[in-house]
Amino acid sequence: MKIRHPAEVVAVVVVVVLVAAGTAAAQAGTSHPGYYPIENMGVLAKGDLEVDIDLTGAMLQVAAGAMQSENGEDEDLAKLVAGLERIRVQVGAPQGADATTIAHSFDSAISTMEGAGWSRILRVVDEGEQVYLFARENAGRIAGLTALINDENEEIVLVNLVGDIDPVVLGKVIAKADRLPDLEQFMAGGN
Repeated sequence: MKIRHPAEVVAVVVVVVLVAAGTAAAQAGTSHPGYYPIENMGVLAKGDLEVDIDLTGAMLQVAAGAMQSENGEDEDLAKLVAGLERIRVQVGAPQGADATTIAHSFDSAISTMEGAGWSRILRVVDEGEQVYLFARENAGRIAGLTALINDENEEIVLVNLVGDIDPVVLGKVIAKADRLPDLEQFMAGGN
């Protein structure tokens, strides 16, 4: 994936979940205000998915526990994950969707989220690459984050984090993003 800086926040979450918890299926949490149905965007068919993560409950606690290292470097990331109720990640190459379909799916999702009270906090459009990050607030806290990433219609990354996200802890994790593992390096099997 060519997108570096804006997607690092998403990449950090993806790497942590992949390394610490593996893949699990869950259906809980669809009524939570931070939930957004990324799977219903119609841009990635089941056969297109290279990564499909859906974690809740105990599996999230396993991930948070695994992130707590002896020297405490991942303490903020562990706190971030500990407050979540659900993590959903889908990554894939859209085989059955052309550029127009992908653009329409993104536009529709953006319109739906903005109409439902989500705030767009990041938008990057650069040479065929698009990164959108949305947050949904509830009682002064972040109830959910949703990232929509399109890498030149060759790879799509969709992420939905659901739960109590402390804005201060999120800021600390973002600030440390350049010191955390690189998604491409992880996916290639490197350290």
